[in-house]
Amino acid sequence: MVRYSEEKFPVSLLTVAVPPSANAEVRFALQELKSIVGERTGMGIGNAASSASATFQWVVRKEGGALPEVSERDGKSNREHYKLTVSGKGVQVDAQTSAGLYYAVQTLRQLITGEGKTAFIPGAFIEDRPALTYRGVMMDFAHGGLPTIAEIKRQIDFLARWKTNQYYFYNEVSIELKGFPNIAYRSGYTQAQVREIIAYGRQRHMDVVPFLNLYGHLHELLRNEQYAGLAIGQYGHELDPRKPETNALLKDWIGQYAGLFPGPFIHVGFDETWETKRIADDKDGRINSEDLWVQQLMFVQAELKKYGKTVLAWTDMNNYYPDIIQKIPAGVIPVLWEYKPDTVEINRYLNPILKEQKPFFIQPAVSGWGHIYPDADYTYNNIDLCLQAGVKHKALGFIHSVWTDPVEPFVRASWLFMAYGCIGAWQGQVPDKKHFTEMYSRVMYPQVAGKMQKAFDDLAASNEALDKCLGRNTNGMPRGTIVESWSNPFLPYYLKNTSEHATDFRNARRLSESAQATLVSALARCSPRDTAFIHSMIVTARLMRYSATRFLWAKTICDRWNESMLERKKNDFVAYDLVYPCHGLLVDVMDEAGELKTAYSEAWRSEYMAYRLNTMLARFDVENGLWQKLSFKVIGYRIENKPDHVADQSFEALFKPDF
Repeated sequence: MVRYSEEKFPVSLLTVAVPPSANAEVRFALQELKSIVGERTGMGIGNAASSASATFQWVVRKEGGALPEVSERDGKSNREHYKLTVSGKGVQVDAQTSAGLYYAVQTLRQLITGEGKTAFIPGAFIEDRPALTYRGVMMDFAHGGLPTIAEIKRQIDFLARWKTNQYYFYNEVSIELKGFPNIAYRSGYTQAQVREIIAYGRQRHMDVVPFLNLYGHLHELLRNEQYAGLAIGQYGHELDPRKPETNALLKDWIGQYAGLFPGPFIHVGFDETWETKRIADDKDGRINSEDLWVQQLMFVQAELKKYGKTVLAWTDMNNYYPDIIQKIPAGVIPVLWEYKPDTVEINRYLNPILKEQKPFFIQPAVSGWGHIYPDADYTYNNIDLCLQAGVKHKALGFIHSVWTDPVEPFVRASWLFMAYGCIGAWQGQVPDKKHFTEMYSRVMYPQVAGKMQKAFDDLAASNEALDKCLGRNTNGMPRGTIVESWSNPFLPYYLKNTSEHATDFRNARRLSESAQATLVSALARCSPRDTAFIHSMIVTARLMRYSATRFLWAKTICDRWNESMLERKKNDFVAYDLVYPCHGLLVDVMDEAGELKTAYSEAWRSEYMAYRLNTMLARFDVENGLWQKLSFKVIGYRIENKPDHVADQSFEALFKPDF
C-alpha cells in the first residue's frame, strides 16, 4: 500500500542514531542509508544524540531473519515486511526484521528526488511486503565470460536495490573442488572466492544458492581423458549413472558443495539430458533413459538430504517423458523454465506440475543469449507471462535467468531487464513497460536520466531492426542475431538478404549510432561509479553498428564494382573507392574492426576475468583478415592491369571473398 502526501523532508536534515546494542545487520542497513545519502547529496547523515532526537527513526521487531528459509514456503512469513512513513518531520521505519529495514532503505533510495542540498524525500506512507517469498536471479558462470569478484559484488549490490533475496550461482565446473586440481584451474573461482561472494550477499539479505549440474551439461569435465569414461557418450555432455565411479565422484562433489554453500537450497539442474535419450533411442535399446533420469535424481536428492539441503530441479524433460513429474521424488521442488513469450509453451510445462499439486518455482529469462543487446519486447513479454502464471498458481518463487551462451555480449546490457523481473517478483506484477526505462533511468542515473533512457530505447530499437535481418535458421544454436553476425557477408545468401533488408540494416546503424552519441555525452555528467557501465554500453552500441555495417558494406562494395565493370563497362575510379589507404570502403571496415577490438578488450576486462577473451578477440582477427585480404587482392588486380581495364567478372566471382 502506498499513500503520498503534500509534505516533504529535506535529505540534508536526516540524522540517525545507532545504539551500541544494534546488531551487525542493522548497522549495515544504516550504513547503506548513509552511503545513499552521500551519493545523492555529497553530504553525510548527521549522528543524532539519541534515538528520540533522530529524524530517521527505526524499529526492528525481531532478531534474525537475514535470509530466506525453507520454513517460509507457506507464504505466510512476515520476515521482509516493513512500514515506511515520510513526513515534514522526518522518516520512520517499522520493520519486522533487519531484512525489512534494509528493504525500507532501498525504497528510500528510489524516493529521493533531486540532487545536492535541494534533494528531498516526498511525503508518503508505505506498507510493503513481497508477493513471492523467493525472488532470485540466476547468473551464468559456465558459458560466457566469468565475471570478476568485483563485478559479482556490483551485480549483488544492483539486485539488492530491487529486493532480490536469492542469487543463483549457475555452475558446471567453474568452482574449485578439492581433489580435482584441473577443475576450474584458471577458468573459475576458488572456494575462498565463493565464500567471499556468499558473505557479501548475506550482508545484503541475499542467499547465494548453488545452481549445479549433477547429470548433464558437464562437457567441460567429460572432454578430459581423466573423466571421459564417466560419460554416456563420447566426449559428450552427460554422466552415465550406471557406472559406480559416476556416483562416487558425485558424492565427493555434493559433500564439498554442501559444505561450501550454507543456505538451505541447492538446484541440481537435470535439464536437457537429450544425449542419453538419443543414445537410448538410436543405439542402445537396453537403456531406459527415463528410468535413469529418475534414478539419478533420487540418488542426488538422497545424498543432499544428508546435509539438510532442499533440492530444486528443472522439469523440461517432461517434454520427452510425459509422466516424469509424478515420478519426481517427494521433497524435490520442480522448477519450470520457459523463455518464450508464449502461454501455450508455459502451460505445457506448468499443467503437469499443477496436476500433481506440487509446489514449484517458475523461471523466465533475459533474451540476451542470442543478441548483443537483449530483445526487449521478447524479454518483457516472457517475464510478464511467467510472472502472471506464477502468481495465479501460487508459485513458491521466481528465478530470473541471465544466460551467456554466445559468450560475446556483456551481462551489463541485461541489467535493465534484470531489474524489471526483480521488481515484478516483489510486487506480483510487472512495472509499466511504456514508462519503465524512464523510471529506471531516474533511479539508477539521476544526473543523466534522460540520456540513459534514450540510449536504452535506441539500443532496443536497433536490436529490433537487426532481428529482422539476422537470426533465421539457427535451430540448435542460440536463437538471435549473434550467430550470423560474423558470417561471411559476401556469400550469395547474405548479399541477397542484405538487399532485401537494406532499410532494416540502415535503421540498426542509425539507432546504434544515436545510442552511442547519447552515451558518450552522458559520460560528461554521470556519477563516476557509472562510467565503467556506460563504457560497456558504448561498446555494445558499436558492436551492433558493426554487425549492420559489415553486411551493408559488402553489398555496397559488390554493387560499386559490378555496376561500373559489368553494367557501364567503365573503370571509373572503382579501386579508389574501394581501397584508397585512408578512406576506401574496405579500409572503413578494417579501421572499425580494429578499433572495436581494442574497445571490446577493455570493456571485457572491466567486467570479466581473462578466460575466453582470446576466443572473442580471435573473431576480430579473422574478421580483419577477410577485409585485409580483399584489399590486397583489389590492389594487386589494379596494379596488374592497365588503368582503363574493365573486368568481365563480378566482384564476388573475381575475388572470391572468404575468411
